Amino acid sequence: MNQIALTVQVDSLVGELLQDVTLDAKAMASMNFARLEHQRLERLIRTVVIPMIPDGYSSELGEALDRHLEQVRTFSRNFCWPHRHLGIAHGVIGGGRP
Repeated sequence: MNQIALTVQVDSLVGELLQDVTLDAKAMASMNFARLEHQRLERLIRTVVIPMIPDGYSSELGEALDRHLEQVRTFSRNFCWPHRHLGIAHGVIGGGRP
């Protein structure tokens, strides 16, 4: 197998060096459950709550609710979707959308 060496020169770094985070299977099962619950809450807010608001999605409140739902999914990395299968030993796997 051919290997390629990559050399990178960095003059300065800005920010903070953080340690890697490890999720065990039980923690991943909790993330899977959280994803499923968020999916249910999102469905309720998008199909019941926002349509009941005067002007629905066009209102300031409707736009804010829609935006915040999307931000939760985005900034949680969709509740660690790439690692969802780790939770199978604790009974919750997959669910939600990637």
